[in-house]
Amino acid sequence: MITHQRLSRLFYGMLSCMMLAGCAKNIAEYYNPRSTLDKNIVQVLEADGRFSEFVGIIDRLNLRTVLGEAAIYTCLAPLNEHVTAYFSQKGYSSMDAVPEEELRKFVNYHFINGMYYQYDIEQRYTNATTAIGRSRATQYRSRTENKVPGKAVRFFTPPFFQLQSSDHADLFGEIASPGAFMVEGARISDTDRDIGASNGVIHVLETPLNILPRTDEALAADPETSLFSSWQEKHVAYVLGEKDEFGWVDTTLYKTYSVGRNLADENVQSTLLVPTDEAIRTYFEPYLPELDNTIDSVPQRVMASLIRASQIPNLYFKSDLISKEDGGLREAKAYVYLTPDIDPVISGSVLASNSVIYKTNTLIESAEMNSVEGGIYMKHKTYSQWYWMFERTNLKAGLTDGLSFQHPKKTLLVQSDDVWGFPLASDMLAEEREYRFQQCRSGILNLDIREDGGFRKRFYATDFGYVLYDDGRFYDHTGHSVQLLTTEAVWERTNGAIFEIDGFLTPLDPLDAMQSSYAKILADPELSLFAGAIDRSGMAAQLQLTGFFTFTIFAPSNAAIEASGVDLQAMETDELSRFVNTYIVQNRLIFTDGVFNGQIANKNGDRLRIDGAWDSFRVSDAAGKTISIAAGNAQGNNGVIHKINQLF
Repeated sequence: MITHQRLSRLFYGMLSCMMLAGCAKNIAEYYNPRSTLDKNIVQVLEADGRFSEFVGIIDRLNLRTVLGEAAIYTCLAPLNEHVTAYFSQKGYSSMDAVPEEELRKFVNYHFINGMYYQYDIEQRYTNATTAIGRSRATQYRSRTENKVPGKAVRFFTPPFFQLQSSDHADLFGEIASPGAFMVEGARISDTDRDIGASNGVIHVLETPLNILPRTDEALAADPETSLFSSWQEKHVAYVLGEKDEFGWVDTTLYKTYSVGRNLADENVQSTLLVPTDEAIRTYFEPYLPELDNTIDSVPQRVMASLIRASQIPNLYFKSDLISKEDGGLREAKAYVYLTPDIDPVISGSVLASNSVIYKTNTLIESAEMNSVEGGIYMKHKTYSQWYWMFERTNLKAGLTDGLSFQHPKKTLLVQSDDVWGFPLASDMLAEEREYRFQQCRSGILNLDIREDGGFRKRFYATDFGYVLYDDGRFYDHTGHSVQLLTTEAVWERTNGAIFEIDGFLTPLDPLDAMQSSYAKILADPELSLFAGAIDRSGMAAQLQLTGFFTFTIFAPSNAAIEASGVDLQAMETDELSRFVNTYIVQNRLIFTDGVFNGQIANKNGDRLRIDGAWDSFRVSDAAGKTISIAAGNAQGNNGVIHKINQLF
């Protein structure tokens, strides 16, 4: 009699057999191992006469044991004719003439670390959860030997070509069939793949696999990127290797770059949007008169900025750039071009081992060069003193937001070297240079004048006070003025423009208590009664605060107070405080230029209404009483004072 327990065992036993049979079928379908598992990779290749040239190189380099027993590899086996053709194209008359170093590069490039059947490579791709994750899944690493690092090698399987065939065509210039299995631009045989060995797997190459150069080498070899490559090489440096576990320093000199990413390091992976020589010439053509009429005279600061703009960390295919799926793309200085409209910008590609390189027919501007900051760099011969200050002080602060291109809007009023005079910035004492810094910042308007309808009579904010523009001149808080030399900008970009003036404006020190609103009122004899009221009400301390609080003060003159019959001396502190606060608006600087019109509360919370501009400027209280300004726009570093001859 069969018990329930026996039936259960029988059922699970049958189920296990069925699962094992299914697994065996799956393994046989995808792995299809040949009867070669008793031989290692080198032995399998040796037994097949089609690879004798490759095996001969392995033996010449004494790598038979290392490649046959010491590690697990995926071997990309080149046919004899591919080996001889490869070295013949490199200019060698025979295999005996090939240097050992070249042979080692060739062998190591054809051995991938790890064992990957086609099924493994496909699964790694299809199991990725994002589009960029799938693109990254194509990356593998060739064999490293001693101090020679392995190279990044990309595999492309049918699932890739079903989804991203255009990405492969963009790089390698030909459209592969949907069922292709390729490594870089070389096709893997449809029949001779997944050949098992005791220490790995072999895929036979149907076409030659060319060793891709490093990024810096690839750019130098492409005739269309020679200018960009020369820029890169101006920033070359050489460094010693790292210490080993015993403290010994590797005295080999390794190439690196002082600007941007280290394109000479096989382990540093990048995506580059590299302008062609023609694109560079087209971009700089309008500025050549400022650059001694040669591209070679482009300042290294500009070169460095544009180099960084071309480089995006990590590897991206074109479809990845368009999707912007990876948040890391936001760190790319050239992200403004990464849109579905990128197709017309890309004119070709350059194959490299550690980068995806797209050539562009438009120079990708860096954040700096796409801002008002870039005008000083580009026109450094005319504004060399500003250039010097940009390089060595914080004068350029706030002119560029390099990460997101969300530039603060600015208008620069600059002086040419002729106006700058002597001493030069480099010869100034520290105190002189700091004052000149403040003078320069007094000419940086905190808006884009083009978006404000051009220059018009009004007060413009700077970091060191407001400046008034009126009839072609700028006036600072002292009344000193400079001339606007031309209403045509000498440089324009997305966040503003640069204009020339014929002198320097006087800065208003934002932290100097002697420049506060209270100090200005105290210094005016016509406001002495109001100043006394401020003192006794306790408001003096507030009106002396600098660096944070701002005020608009409608200060009644002595004549206004006396004419009203108000006895300030008889008032108690609370009443006096309410009187003073009637005429103070906090956290708002209102000039008579008509930029602000509308209602606003004073410090008592009562509503005041502002109307008009300049001579028609009026202030009305809640009861409807309207007062005109007797003398307006006296600046302190924390406010603006308007003198009135009536009381509310």
